[in-house]
Amino acid sequence: MKVKLAFLLLLLLSFNACKDSKEDDVDPKPEELTDDQFTNRWAYNKMKSLYLWNTNLPSKPNYTQDPEAFFKSILYNYGNVNGDRFSWIEEDTSKKTKALYADTNLGFEYLPMNYFPELRDGVINYTAVGFFVLYVYEGSDAYKKGLRRGHVIYKVNNTNITAENYKTLLTDVSSATLWVYNNRGEKVTLGSIQTTESKKSPVFISKVIPGTKIGYLMYTGFERNSDDKDDNYEYDIELIESIRTLNSRGITDFVLDLRYNPGGYLTSAMNLASALVPNRKTANIFAKETYNDHFQDSIIKNYGARYLNEYFLDKVYDTNISMPNLSLTRLYVLAGTYSASASELVIHGLRPYMTVAHIGETTVGKDKASMTVKSDNERIKWQLQPLISRLTDADGKGNYINGLAPGIGTASGDASYKVSEWEEGYTMVDAKYSDGTKTRCPNLSDWVGGLAELGDPSEPLLAEAIAKIKGVNRVKKTKSAVSTSDRAPVQVPKLKYNEDRQRIIIDQDKFSKK
Repeated sequence: MKVKLAFLLLLLLSFNACKDSKEDDVDPKPEELTDDQFTNRWAYNKMKSLYLWNTNLPSKPNYTQDPEAFFKSILYNYGNVNGDRFSWIEEDTSKKTKALYADTNLGFEYLPMNYFPELRDGVINYTAVGFFVLYVYEGSDAYKKGLRRGHVIYKVNNTNITAENYKTLLTDVSSATLWVYNNRGEKVTLGSIQTTESKKSPVFISKVIPGTKIGYLMYTGFERNSDDKDDNYEYDIELIESIRTLNSRGITDFVLDLRYNPGGYLTSAMNLASALVPNRKTANIFAKETYNDHFQDSIIKNYGARYLNEYFLDKVYDTNISMPNLSLTRLYVLAGTYSASASELVIHGLRPYMTVAHIGETTVGKDKASMTVKSDNERIKWQLQPLISRLTDADGKGNYINGLAPGIGTASGDASYKVSEWEEGYTMVDAKYSDGTKTRCPNLSDWVGGLAELGDPSEPLLAEAIAKIKGVNRVKKTKSAVSTSDRAPVQVPKLKYNEDRQRIIIDQDKFSKK
């Protein structure tokens, strides 16, 4: 298999992967090009070779745009569910042009969301924007100052959060004063929260549920390490060792929490799936890949169709750490509207081998993989993340572009597996976006409770998994919605939460080592 991936690496190199000696000279006088034009020509040539929809690229693109606008302009059916929703470009931080999300770490993860701040005479007339705290790292200053999951930040450094500033208020900050609604619905101020240098492991919780033999793992990202080095697999190893420890404690059932996991490295997904699959065999296919015709024909011609497959592993990828052997016949996965890419692939790729019970809500719907493409040329200060491959399971089934529905593998899903932590934590109010799409937002005027603590057996998604394992029915905590039948839904701005970073990364390091 090393031969296969060595070939792929060479193929990528010759097709525009790393060296820029040819494509950077496409224009006979590159010195006459602006840096943006130079970058755009480089990006276009990369896309002609690697892009999944390379035959759909425009024949005469406008190279005079800024790189971000140019890149979006050449994507196939950009933003459409039947096209490309997930390729992206960003400034290459290794060239120190810009810190995209800063080096700071305030120690918590949050979701920007519209909410209704008050109810007057039974009528809600407007919404605000808040940062809903999803989880807080225990060693952080934020945790020490009292910030907890379920708190809603409504002001940062005495500035109200709005639809215009929510993307930047917590960017490039070394400290912040936060105004929050706590879990009792009270407004409190948490002053001068400092950044922390501690690593943020994607293994957020690993425990045995008290009084049971149920293992619970909260996994927040398919990340390999904390320093982004190609040969460091510390997080992969930590993930597998966490599963090994749970197995050593005699668990008979396993709950995998991917509700906030947007994806990451394909190799990390292979590690996780390999640790959980029953009767693991390295000859069994975890996922199949389909590239653009030219790229794929070259692979098949030189090495055969078998080399388009990814297989289960008996050791953590590129290490000598052996995989644990779990005796599971059924896996319970907590996933929903923020679960994407590699998270979805684990659910989908394991289903040919075991029963996977998906509890939560419908996932994002990303069944394709991308690759990070950089340039050695100092004039090019951008890197690409284009979609290059479609992914299916061992049976060739895929195309879950509309997401994976809760249930046990059926396309339409199963209502008995649908659970919303928002509906059970808040009073929800009907609203709509400017395009008419319906949504629902929390009402905080009479709010007490919110998001339950992760890992707590009473937390709605985990409680549902425990109930299904025990074969009992759970009483849901759904609150009564505010009546909106007498008025049109309030229009709210559509906020983004970096959904363009949802990804399965096929990395070139993998191509040379498999």
